[in-house]
Amino acid sequence: MTSKISFSKLVRTEMRQMNWLLAVQMVAFVLVFPFRTLMVMAIRQNEQVNYGRATYSVAEQFSRNVGLGHMENTGVILCAGILCALAAFAYIHSQTKQDFYHSLALKREGLFGAKYVSSTLTFVIPYLISQLLVILVGLFYQAATLKVVLEILLASVQGILFFLCSYAMTLVAMMLTGNFLTTMLGIGVFGAYLPIMNLIVESFQEVFWDTRIADYTYSSAYIQKWSSPWAWCMYATGRKHSGTTGVTGQIPGVGDLCQLIAIAAVLTLVALALYRVRKTEAGGRALAFPPLEPVIKILVMVPVSLVAGLIANQMIESVAFELLFILLFGALICVVIEFIYRVDIRQVLAHKWQFAVGAVIACAIFFAFRFDVTGYNSYLPAEDELQSMSLTSYFGTYIAYDDEGGIAYSRTMRERLDAIEWEDFDSIYQLAADAVEIEKGNDADEDLGQDYSYVYFKFHLTNGKEVYRCYRVNTEQFNEVMNELIRNEEFLEMYYPICNWDEEIMSRITSIYCWFYGYDEEELFGEPEEDAEDADTEDADTENLNAEDAEDVGAESELSEDAVSAESESLTEMEETVTDEPEDAEDSASAASTVSGNVEYYYTDVYTDINITVPVSMLSELVEAYVKDLKSLSYEEIRETVNEINFYYEQTYVNESYPINENFTNTLEVLKKAYYEQ
Repeated sequence: MTSKISFSKLVRTEMRQMNWLLAVQMVAFVLVFPFRTLMVMAIRQNEQVNYGRATYSVAEQFSRNVGLGHMENTGVILCAGILCALAAFAYIHSQTKQDFYHSLALKREGLFGAKYVSSTLTFVIPYLISQLLVILVGLFYQAATLKVVLEILLASVQGILFFLCSYAMTLVAMMLTGNFLTTMLGIGVFGAYLPIMNLIVESFQEVFWDTRIADYTYSSAYIQKWSSPWAWCMYATGRKHSGTTGVTGQIPGVGDLCQLIAIAAVLTLVALALYRVRKTEAGGRALAFPPLEPVIKILVMVPVSLVAGLIANQMIESVAFELLFILLFGALICVVIEFIYRVDIRQVLAHKWQFAVGAVIACAIFFAFRFDVTGYNSYLPAEDELQSMSLTSYFGTYIAYDDEGGIAYSRTMRERLDAIEWEDFDSIYQLAADAVEIEKGNDADEDLGQDYSYVYFKFHLTNGKEVYRCYRVNTEQFNEVMNELIRNEEFLEMYYPICNWDEEIMSRITSIYCWFYGYDEEELFGEPEEDAEDADTEDADTENLNAEDAEDVGAESELSEDAVSAESESLTEMEETVTDEPEDAEDSASAASTVSGNVEYYYTDVYTDINITVPVSMLSELVEAYVKDLKSLSYEEIRETVNEINFYYEQTYVNESYPINENFTNTLEVLKKAYYEQ
């Protein structure tokens, strides 16, 4: 009868066998945490004492380099999780070692737990020691306050949870594979497959969905966050948590820590379940579970074929060429994967049906995008299905506000469309319908010619669905529709938010700038009154010259004639010199012509820019004049410009901008005063 092995004794034995791993992590963590912090503090203190360059106090410098929110620390911890899992469970890649461990009087669950605990301790012990050394560095510089110490301890707890998530995900990859190569490939697939697929989908939408409005709502970031535990941990490090801001960074809430615990627990249970059913014969194979082979091959082949087809489309827009690339690269990746499975060159062409399935899927996805099978580019709901519509062209930047009325960021195109929904949309719908008809045809460029505009539409359906599109429309037709809409004061105020500015909004504006490109100030503003008065005075003085002044002028004229005569003699000498050297005469003439041409171009053809800084004290007058112009001008007169007037807000990097040109006569009067007074 075989006696049972003590779990604690097995843990200690495993830890002794992995002393090298503990030592490696100790060195790494000491260098990454306390040593790096010590070096930063020493350098900053030296700069503060000798050069006066430090901009933060010693305590602030310490808190900025320790604790929460450091992506580089999280990256090291995640790598440690992968390393520990590979080191602890490397025996499952060998049938001989598996036979030895599984012959022990210990259940698989107990062996799994002993390996799990011992390898985790090889991380926890050096990691916590390094964190304590960081605190000692802070105490040495008298910068480790109680709050900083508590946040360092909280960061340590979060770091251990990051480690467990990375460790458990690596175990899942190891349990599904049978050798080191496929394990590393599996880790790469688990970490990068979903982000890569998301990137491929976005690329296809960008290339083939001509009417798509780019989604700037950060949905891709959320997809990537959920793609793997590693991505989740990096996101948790860099995100702004719902909790309060600490001394060293954003403090994670209890919910955030519970999410990490749940991820680590679920993945650990999955790894344990796979370990229980995993056969000993799987050691050394590419995959531990043969039924997964065709699934993985197809999942890898499809994105590779799609990328190949997209590259072919960008090179030569030919169906045959695209199909060739899809099949060629799909077959190539199938051969590579089959070789990894069998390690036998004679079997790389086996299982052709798997290639056929993958090729069909890849072709179906690619050509569905290419030929717009779903009708994305020609989407137009029935008029009776619509609740409201909106449209806009791209000019100007408008501000979005948060729930408390604070300035948040510049509005995206979708948010601008959300702000100008219009229920009397007959003319808007007809404009969209005409654009869709042109989009359906193959001669859209011929129908539109050069006179077209990109117009963004929103369809708000009665069932609550919201659809956004960008169509090319005839510019003249678009202007007619907009002229009709902006005659309605309610629509005008929605379309140009400046019409609704009150004293509270204007009180937040700290600076105003306006640029006019290619204008001359006299052409734009005319001569200032004071300059005109000065000109009249000069004319009067000229007419009333006395005789003495005339004599002086005559004398000066004589002197000028002498100077001209001397200069003429000098020029004559230069001409003689040129005549004496006929071989260089042609080059000299050419150089003179070039210089003369450059000077003439500089003074006659170059355009000027007018930059105007408007005092904030003139803001009310400026806004009133601008709104008055908006209400009196047609849409063509408003939008025919590349110039803009910008309003900058306090404590924000975004600004609100509006079109401006020579048609805004009332606004120009205000800008004229600001220009000649600045």
